[in-house]
Amino acid sequence: MDDIYQKIYQQKNTFTNSLQKIASYILENPRVFAVSSATEAGKQIGVSETTIIRFCKQLGYNGYKELQGEVQNILLQKSSLSDYVEDKKVGGGTKNSIKRLMASDAEDIQKVMQRLSEENLSTAVTKLTNADRVFVAGVRSSHALASWFSYSLDLILGHTRMYNPGTDDILLRLSELTERSVFVGFSFHRYAIDTINIAKHAKNGGAFVIGITDSSFSPITTYCDLVLSVQLSGKSTLDVAPAVMSLSNSIIASISLENDEKVKERVKMFDSISGKDFFD
Repeated sequence: MDDIYQKIYQQKNTFTNSLQKIASYILENPRVFAVSSATEAGKQIGVSETTIIRFCKQLGYNGYKELQGEVQNILLQKSSLSDYVEDKKVGGGTKNSIKRLMASDAEDIQKVMQRLSEENLSTAVTKLTNADRVFVAGVRSSHALASWFSYSLDLILGHTRMYNPGTDDILLRLSELTERSVFVGFSFHRYAIDTINIAKHAKNGGAFVIGITDSSFSPITTYCDLVLSVQLSGKSTLDVAPAVMSLSNSIIASISLENDEKVKERVKMFDSISGKDFFD
């Protein structure tokens, strides 16, 4: 069965203004639907309980409780490593071709692309471009994703540092952040407390906090100024990694395209460095 987000995108052109308002709210703030009654959700959105119920019916649900259950499942249920392996067997047994698996990843990227707000993406590019420094963190399954993003951003713009818990004094790193700084936290299930705490202290210090995470309900969102949610129903972090990498790569590419002269100067400086002692 298609998840609620897919249903919304399939029917978005048929929504009235009131239903479109509900759809936008559930995409940006699903937590409200997970914990609130239909009446409470309607009050927050500015529509009637009857309109909320009509929205549920139009998406094919028997009522609000059924829609709420699916939202809760998306936000709270996380698949295990065994689920990741078993999911790959569905539809093709153990003989899935690499190309078929790549096609599945491409479908997930398409879903995430449709759900992300253009305004939020533009804000992320602007904030990162204008930052005096960017501090990036990600632990456990999020580490590789954060590391690639940090490396690539530093390559084209500079002033980017990846948090290394083995060598960095976190209090010193946080003290270097200003109101023009940006902290980017990669936080995927299971949510590492270190990244969440860094986000908290970075925000308290005045830095702009961007969270790249798997749910608008994840713990890091409490401290974020901007959330880029890579949300795929019932997927493990291994499953969402291709979409996260695509998002990260596209942000980096957008920054380079919008700052052509600055990036050219960076490339010129980089190319002028002799690397004969380091490369064959």
